[in-house]
Amino acid sequence: MIAIRCLCVNENRIINIMNHIRCNDIIENLLKERCESLEENLSGEAILIRAPMHHGIDDIVRREVETLVAGENRHDKLIVVLETDGGFVEVVERISDVFRQHFKTVVFVVPNFAYSAGTVLCLSGDEIYMDYYSVLGPIDPQIRASDGRSVLGLGYLRKYDELANKKPISDSEIIAP
Repeated sequence: MIAIRCLCVNENRIINIMNHIRCNDIIENLLKERCESLEENLSGEAILIRAPMHHGIDDIVRREVETLVAGENRHDKLIVVLETDGGFVEVVERISDVFRQHFKTVVFVVPNFAYSAGTVLCLSGDEIYMDYYSVLGPIDPQIRASDGRSVLGLGYLRKYDELANKKPISDSEIIAP
């Protein structure tokens, strides 16, 4: 909760008034206003996704989209405001499938950044809106190693090629003189 102190002048007296306003309420109202403006200007239904593309977000997006399409005055265009640092391409595929199941046209708005899997999600759309400061990141697939760490897919493939292209060791090299 945030407390906002208002100073009001009434008959030359200053009265302190404490209004308690929840920050989330303010932010949600501003986001709702911006989404409504996008819906009006781009003639579609708007949603905001600001999250990593990790398992579970696909279920959340599905529920929100299904709630959105159950409403009145439905459009056949979805406007997705996206900010993400990436994640799993399998999650992105499921999200894209949900969008395409319910909308004929999918438009992405990237006000800041959409990295890796977020870039893939944007590329699944029909249009992408960005400004001069917006960024789509490189697509850098990662493979989970046995110890749980993520290893860049390209590095993994290079190591595989290196090992595959090594010439076999001869018997004479194995047996030391």
